[in-house]
Amino acid sequence: MISKETIESYQKVFSLVFTHNSTAIEGNTLTLMETKLILEDKVSVGGKSMREIYEVINHEKAFEYVIQCIEKEENLNETIIKNIHAIIMENIIVGGIYRNVDVYISGSEHMPLTPHEMYKQIKMFYSDLNYKTDLNEIELAAFAHAEFVKIHPFVDGN
Repeated sequence: MISKETIESYQKVFSLVFTHNSTAIEGNTLTLMETKLILEDKVSVGGKSMREIYEVINHEKAFEYVIQCIEKEENLNETIIKNIHAIIMENIIVGGIYRNVDVYISGSEHMPLTPHEMYKQIKMFYSDLNYKTDLNEIELAAFAHAEFVKIHPFVDGN
């Protein structure tokens, strides 16, 4: 049997690497070591923007919130997604509120829907989550991720 300390150690490393990789893919320039300094050692990193620092802090908080939702066996829903977004955007922009402006995704050919069409799509998205019973958990997660990114309901932090 694996000890509680070992499991906690693995979880800590996973959270750190997951946070670093997730923010890096969005353009955050903090290295893995700088991310560790901020999250584990609570040390600020010179030469980096406050946005980048908050991105990693907020990502870790959001990940902890997701774990709590899973432990409570809560199904993914609009409230949870808005809460995740609010946590991710804390001290950056007001989060948890759907956009009311057109947006463009830098480096992508995909054009997100207008706000009016986006509202229709996001409501269908939540409805579809309840009816995708033919999918296993991994397939459902892939579906939810792809659809959500395509809808792009927030100005930033989708």
